[in-house]
Amino acid sequence: MSTSKDEIKQQHLLAEKIVSTNSKPCAPLVNRGEIPLTWKQHPTVNDPFYAEQKAKEEGGEEKKETTSDNVVSMNEIDITLHECKINDQHDPACCISSRGVVDVSPLAALVEEGHNDDAPPPPSKTRNNKTAIAATNKIKSITNLWDVNNAKINNVQITRPAHDAWGIKKIALIFCDDFLHNVYEMPWWHDVSTTKSMSAQKQPKLTVADQMRKAFEPILDALNIKPNRLVRCLFAAMPPGATIPTHHDTGLWVRHTHRVHIPIIVEDPNCILFQCGPTEDTMIRVACVPGHVFEMNNQAKHGVSNCDPTEHRVHVILDYVDEDFVIPNRIKLQANETLLQTRRSIDRTLDAGKRPTPSYFILGAQKSGTTSLYDYLNQHPLIVRAKRRETHCLDWRWDDSLKTTKARQEHCLSFFYAKELHKHPSLLTGDSTPSYLLDSKQCIERMKEVFPHDLRFFVCCRDPVKRARSQFAMVTSLDGTPEQIKARGKEWLNKTFEDVVLHDIQNMKEDGLIPYWNMETQTIDLDIFHSFIDTKEENDAWLKYLKRIPMDTGSHSLISRGLYALQIKPWIKAYDMEQFCFFKLEDWKKEDGVKRCVQRAFDHLGLPQFEVEDESAKNTRSYEFKEEDVGKMLQRFYEPHNGRLCKILDGEEWKDPWPYNSE
Repeated sequence: MSTSKDEIKQQHLLAEKIVSTNSKPCAPLVNRGEIPLTWKQHPTVNDPFYAEQKAKEEGGEEKKETTSDNVVSMNEIDITLHECKINDQHDPACCISSRGVVDVSPLAALVEEGHNDDAPPPPSKTRNNKTAIAATNKIKSITNLWDVNNAKINNVQITRPAHDAWGIKKIALIFCDDFLHNVYEMPWWHDVSTTKSMSAQKQPKLTVADQMRKAFEPILDALNIKPNRLVRCLFAAMPPGATIPTHHDTGLWVRHTHRVHIPIIVEDPNCILFQCGPTEDTMIRVACVPGHVFEMNNQAKHGVSNCDPTEHRVHVILDYVDEDFVIPNRIKLQANETLLQTRRSIDRTLDAGKRPTPSYFILGAQKSGTTSLYDYLNQHPLIVRAKRRETHCLDWRWDDSLKTTKARQEHCLSFFYAKELHKHPSLLTGDSTPSYLLDSKQCIERMKEVFPHDLRFFVCCRDPVKRARSQFAMVTSLDGTPEQIKARGKEWLNKTFEDVVLHDIQNMKEDGLIPYWNMETQTIDLDIFHSFIDTKEENDAWLKYLKRIPMDTGSHSLISRGLYALQIKPWIKAYDMEQFCFFKLEDWKKEDGVKRCVQRAFDHLGLPQFEVEDESAKNTRSYEFKEEDVGKMLQRFYEPHNGRLCKILDGEEWKDPWPYNSE
């Protein structure tokens, strides 16, 4: 949640008071080595330890002071050693580790020019003024690395929305997306000159990257890391009178990286209030003297105020990973490239259109957890919802009046944010229309025409007896919006569950789909069953049955929707089995079931792992059925079909997926 302008103002006024009265001296510089990443798996403020401590203090117990007698002035830069131990985790001072003090004058010289200039106004203020735009596009000085136009033309410009709004300028050298999937190196970092094969007379002029790399060596030596472990590295110039409010960082990258700050240009360190601690009440002050290389736990609360009335403060902010961390993609950007950023993603404009829309379909089965799965998937920051959950663009919203493939594609894409997603191939979207699994005859043909690209499919199954009862309860419910009630249909409103069950079985019997079922004894002849399934006759009967289904409401196919093997077969014949991911609703209800299943779904989509916050089931309702005889009959009907599904999916979890007690 963003901090209000009023709150930021209050925090800055408090910072000015602290600075002017020197009421909060800096903590001593202690080199604790690397802050363990195990301490950064969750925001420190959520640690129950601190809630317990606060409760004790409110109960009258004396508050434990950790740094009251151990303070230093800004001029003291001696570092003591104290290696982090496990029992140090809850010591507020251990949110900071002074990794060294180095000479940063070469870096200061590189970024001195223009550092104290105000940030330019946002582009929107001059968007319609062509003369102003042309004037601002000129590079005033090639050596001013803060110049936005210099960065756009000779480097690559990035946005940091909150910092940009606070007037904080930046020089980007390395940046990554929130999931550490792509790490981007900017020209001012990677564009080093090739000099080894040249004679002394032909040595080229040093590039910005040459100078940067050389000037960063003392910092990397202090941290004992190589450049290939850096995932973020930038300069930030904080204007006078600015405050970055107290916060903790978010994103998967935070858990896997060590955050380091290095003050570079600070006119008066006493005017900088940099604080960090497990909670707002336990934050300590950090000395911001130039060259102080300090690591901080950015899952802890931290904030900074520049109380200098006239001078910008320049820091280097860098993040690096452990040596064994594998970075999937390290990309060297070219000068003048453009990046498109969302809160959690970064895309190169030259990659536009690389991911076609949509990326996945939840095919069914109805009342088997499809709504919940769609909700879980859409909690991932890299997934965008369709304009509506059940698009039905391939069945009853299909437009037969459109005569060309292009027109039909445009119609189907209109149900997604296709134009927006075209620019952001790191994001994806999908459809959850559970009637597609059943209506394979027309949906597969249409899907291959309008969405011919590589797709991923999800199929959710459930005890077919319980699935049938759930569908009947939904369709006959009068709860919901008028549109929902209309979509369910009225055909079953004056019928019992048994009436609807027998009607659907009778339809299948008339179409020759279940010759093995005895309507009088309500039993299956297994010899006929095994000789009939997977034959041309069964396939023809299935197609005949599908033709009689009215797809305009939900009042149909109560029993056939539970014949999962019959519905899945056409899909796995039309597409590779690797494109499918199958779930049992019952597995979601086990301990950590939702977590495991959702992570498997993200893997199937090639997405980085993400913990969903809301694991509650969606689109559920309570219902009671007293027609036990019908339930027993349906178990007899479905049992061999469940075994058939087991053979198709061939997995341990699908062996006897819904065991029935035979009586």
